[in-house]
Amino acid sequence: MSKYKSRPIKFKEIIGINGWKLKVYTITKGGSFHHPEFYKSVKENLPSWLSLKNSFNHDNDNIGFLILHSGNEGVFSIINWWVGENMLNTHIFFSDYQSNNNFKKISGDGLAPCVWELEVIYHEKKSWTKNVLKKLPDADYDNYILDTLNTEV
Repeated sequence: MSKYKSRPIKFKEIIGINGWKLKVYTITKGGSFHHPEFYKSVKENLPSWLSLKNSFNHDNDNIGFLILHSGNEGVFSIINWWVGENMLNTHIFFSDYQSNNNFKKISGDGLAPCVWELEVIYHEKKSWTKNVLKKLPDADYDNYILDTLNTEV
């Protein structure tokens, strides 16, 4: 185990795909997130990832966020979207640096996002509460989508 070091969290873009809107964030253990081929593969996989269902409630508004984290072992892709108004549906995929277009689903057995990824999730939780839940039935999805995070933690 190594001592904690801060990592930059950067908003990358909003992706519109198949009726969905996704905020994309990157996290890196050092420097900038520069994985163009990996990012292209992520975009190609989004339709299949967004079709995944959970076993409880999969009603959603086709709005979510994607965290791409370049970590020690490889790149983690954490796709999240809001279901049942106030719950977060999360799937985690992993790609090592040698095969960055091969995504292995590693969530579903208890694994949860790491401390840096949780910072993005915390921001998104606050934004969803402020812009959607507290304004129902007149949720402000546009403000939610535009409310992004750039920080170092």
